[in-house]
Amino acid sequence: MRKTILTMIAVLAISITAQAQLFQAGVKGGVSSSKVKLSDVQNSPQQYATADNITGYHAGAFVRLQLLGLLLQPEAILATSGGKVEVRDDPNSTLVRVEKFKFDRLDVPLLVGFNFLRVARVQAGPVASMLLTARQEGRTIKDYYDNSDWGYQVGLGVDIGSITLDARYERINRDFTNTSQLTDGKVRNEQFLVSLGLKLVK
Repeated sequence: MRKTILTMIAVLAISITAQAQLFQAGVKGGVSSSKVKLSDVQNSPQQYATADNITGYHAGAFVRLQLLGLLLQPEAILATSGGKVEVRDDPNSTLVRVEKFKFDRLDVPLLVGFNFLRVARVQAGPVASMLLTARQEGRTIKDYYDNSDWGYQVGLGVDIGSITLDARYERINRDFTNTSQLTDGKVRNEQFLVSLGLKLVK
């Protein structure tokens, strides 16, 4: 009886292993188009509106655990993002200037998803984002923001041999507080990312 049970367990383990590539790891990089939206700005005469996207870049590494079509994929990504916003110093003024925000971050997505059609993936999950630098028109504004925030990613991917291709949407919200000017508010940073990766372990 014991031998039968052990044999069944061994057969099941071999069957599961045969159907799944349990562990993969690699590197990735790509470009993004991101924008910034400021909201709930308190105690500031300035008015803000979204003006335009900027191009960002990202690079890092990923690990993927797969079993029977399901996958768990943590990543560590260095990324740049931001956007251009229209600034009006007085709500009644017709004078508008455009200012550029730029953020450098360490993002750690933890994505859950599944495979379909053998080569395609759909994934989504939370992102822990650590702010490395923050600038507005070249001025350092990192001290106004929390060091870390949460967001999310959702997207599709394709694997062809050792090559991976991903297209994702990401959104990260940050609170800011300028104690010297007694202002605060929220910054929503959205971006669309396209990345190309190489599996080094598969």
